[in-house]
Amino acid sequence: MRNLPCLLLAACTVAGPTSDEPLPRDQWPDLLDDTGDTDGEGHDTGGGQKTGSDSGDNEEEGGDSGSGDTNAPPKGSGGSGGPSGTGTATTGAVDYGYHVPSCVESAVPVPVVFTQHGAGGTGAGMVAQWTTLANTECFIVIGQDSQSGNGWNFGSDVEGVSALIDEVDTLWNIDTERRVLHGYSAGAHWSYVIGLANSDTFGGLIVYAGAMSYAESYGVWPSGTQGVIPVAIGHGTNDTTVSYAFAEQAAAALSASGWPVELWTVPGGSHAYDPAHQAAAWTFVMDTLD
Repeated sequence: MRNLPCLLLAACTVAGPTSDEPLPRDQWPDLLDDTGDTDGEGHDTGGGQKTGSDSGDNEEEGGDSGSGDTNAPPKGSGGSGGPSGTGTATTGAVDYGYHVPSCVESAVPVPVVFTQHGAGGTGAGMVAQWTTLANTECFIVIGQDSQSGNGWNFGSDVEGVSALIDEVDTLWNIDTERRVLHGYSAGAHWSYVIGLANSDTFGGLIVYAGAMSYAESYGVWPSGTQGVIPVAIGHGTNDTTVSYAFAEQAAAALSASGWPVELWTVPGGSHAYDPAHQAAAWTFVMDTLD
């Protein structure tokens, strides 16, 4: 299993909220929401619109999106022999769903989205939300199941995502500069923490209906990040579970620090997952990396 610089707490220098030392893994919280919502059900399109877009200025801030020389070939993981189509699999103790479009060729490094479900959801359920865009844009989608099924913790689930990245790199030829982490609801809270703490591993972060306050409380933001990456935020204005104000606060904080950020708003939208944000978020992240 890969030992990412700040993915496994034992090797992480991120301090907790009350200590100068890293918190032991068993003291990290379960990132739960208690809505019990099911991914994709109660879909509320709400007529999404982009607002508050700020591309940031990586050069002046000294940031590095990880895109490297645009004339250089993509950095592939070299994996081959992974399955095509849609299915489920297990690596170690981690169950996950996957979708691999027919356009994927082993000789060509391909981007990947790791999508993290909300409370009561599944990885396969989140993968299903991404298949249409994945087929159009030609990228792989991987959906990890949390160990509890309801939330995410910083013990087994952190080790699980580390092992899953390693597994995916081995099975398919992944563009290692275009790993994108996506999360919804509880998965979005988690993705802020994991994505920002490991922005040298993920090339972009996409969150929907989440709060960055977890990352702030546990010292990941702003001092525990590994470099600047684009962040796309989606949120409904009438979300009564995770207030829209959390999206505005995250966008403002990231933008003020020179991170490329785009806020995609669903006027009147509830907490229900809205996959209509995906196309705009994907374009924003890929254009920023280019």
